[in-house]
Amino acid sequence: MERRTIIIIGGGIAGLVAARSLSSRYHVIVLEAMRRFGGRICALDKKAFPQPIEGGAEFIHGKAAQTMKLLKVAGLTYTKVTGKFYRRNKSSFIVDEQNTAGWEEMLKQMASLKEDLSLSHFLDQYFSDDSYHQLREQALGFAEGFDLADPSKVSVKTLYREWSHQANDHRVDDGYAALVKFLVKDCRKRGCKLISGCIVKTLEWEQHMVKITTLDNQVYNAEQSILTVPLGVLQEKGGLSISIQPPVPTYFEAASKIGYGKVIKIVLAFKSRFWKKDAGFFLSEDDFSAWWTQLPSTAPVLTGWAGGPKAEALSWQGSSVLLEKAMKSLSDLFLLDVMTLKESLEGWHVFNWQKQKSILGGYSYATPETEAALLVLNTPIDETIFFAGEGLYSGDHPGTVEAAIVSAKSVTDHLLKR
Repeated sequence: MERRTIIIIGGGIAGLVAARSLSSRYHVIVLEAMRRFGGRICALDKKAFPQPIEGGAEFIHGKAAQTMKLLKVAGLTYTKVTGKFYRRNKSSFIVDEQNTAGWEEMLKQMASLKEDLSLSHFLDQYFSDDSYHQLREQALGFAEGFDLADPSKVSVKTLYREWSHQANDHRVDDGYAALVKFLVKDCRKRGCKLISGCIVKTLEWEQHMVKITTLDNQVYNAEQSILTVPLGVLQEKGGLSISIQPPVPTYFEAASKIGYGKVIKIVLAFKSRFWKKDAGFFLSEDDFSAWWTQLPSTAPVLTGWAGGPKAEALSWQGSSVLLEKAMKSLSDLFLLDVMTLKESLEGWHVFNWQKQKSILGGYSYATPETEAALLVLNTPIDETIFFAGEGLYSGDHPGTVEAAIVSAKSVTDHLLKR
């Protein structure tokens, strides 16, 4: 039987997993806008840093079965994240081992909801009393900082599913970039054609026929296509947005019903560690609300994280301004003079994903309208155009590499069965 050709738009983890899976039955072409593959998986190797640093995805969150399975195939190992959580309390640090009083009560109330609500609406309705002040602050902090979510939009039911399935995190020993390297090499070995620096502008289609034109007027033809671009690109009306002809407004309307969070990540290398040896994470009330070490590695490196509305407010600042804000955040957190910190600084790098036109943000979060939207986006257009990526996932690990892999496998399983 003659093989069909399928074009995958987007060479991030979802696109590469889909390409590898389909290579046994299809001629596969992958078109990636950036000049590298991996999307928001990005490793930076600088002399100023004692080890390669992760600019995007860094952790394996919880029981990510598909991620761990793929790492095993790639011959990559992973290590459990260690270290205590610390929070500043006036003149000293306290171990942040337990959730605020009322957390279990809040989870029970979340579980009992019949109709979904935004987190802000939920807290106003059920936990508005002053006695719940700290509980509200922790819930809002988690949603904004770790889920990158706008509390006025994020789905309570989805937060419940995620927050009630917390488990140990791990790091890929050689970094997620090693997984991308394996996938790129393996896809090419299987005959896939991978093209980077290729910006898709139009996708013309009819049933079982697509014609893709790039910014530099290259044309690619196939029977089917999978869009694995970040959610921000599907939601964008200009820039690197893709024009689909004939239009499919229902699908783009559905994409707008899913939240897409902002994130800024800054990595700082110092001459030596000035933090507790057993520290894994530090929690703050500042713009950079979380900092983490490299434990179990003892490298004198701290990673700062600004997520959600805080990151959105900061996203148009230059890297030098963001460095100043990060140093001020560390100064407040460790009660150290800013100049002292700067004198100890060996290297730094800011990852502001909002400024990358082919990405435009961090990762997705669900709104109360997302469940219905996913039914649309996970339904192929005349078995010709498919969508995949972490933003199209519905499960216990949203916004993760696991989400991207599971979404890609769902599409490829459907195609291979047919």
